[in-house]
Amino acid sequence: MSDTDDAPKTPLPLSILGLAAAFGLALWAGIHYMTHDASLFYGLLAGLSFGAAFAFGQQIKNRIVPSKKRKTDWKVHAPGAAELSPAKLAAQQARKISVEFDDEEIRTMANGLKREGVAWSAVNRVDIVISDEFLPLPQWMIGGDGAEGAKGIIVPNDAEGLDALMEAMKARLPGYDNDATYQTIISAMAAMEGHFPVWSRKPA
Repeated sequence: MSDTDDAPKTPLPLSILGLAAAFGLALWAGIHYMTHDASLFYGLLAGLSFGAAFAFGQQIKNRIVPSKKRKTDWKVHAPGAAELSPAKLAAQQARKISVEFDDEEIRTMANGLKREGVAWSAVNRVDIVISDEFLPLPQWMIGGDGAEGAKGIIVPNDAEGLDALMEAMKARLPGYDNDATYQTIISAMAAMEGHFPVWSRKPA
């Protein structure tokens, strides 16, 4: 599948001409809309023309200032997380958590001590939760069933070791590495709060 950058691009002079024509038509239709008792025809024409002008403007902008290519990243970058107050940043740093794993278990660590752990074989779902309670840093909820009932771990999105865990989950959790999972993570990227079910183990 070809990247969008490989698609044919409208020549810059034609984009500029299109912008001028669309903007001129939008002004003409807008004036007639106001002088013809809010005619629906002129209103629709003005709206469509302004939309076309915006599209041509975006084309011109992208040709002059090309957008940066986004690196595929399975971590969530929550909007607003980098704009926390100094007090919240200090509180967040004080509870800094890392995540580790081996062939048997995933575990979170704080100050060198184990906080929580869940066996790979017990993991049956992965969710992302974003709320004000978490500053609003996304939290990866990795849940499972063990001998003592339901259990799981909570991994902050800024936890050291999360990148390696993402790659391990793609390899170890059946069906995790697919478009549906990635699209759910994309949705979480654009959210300030919410609960996003990322993956669940299918019944055997």
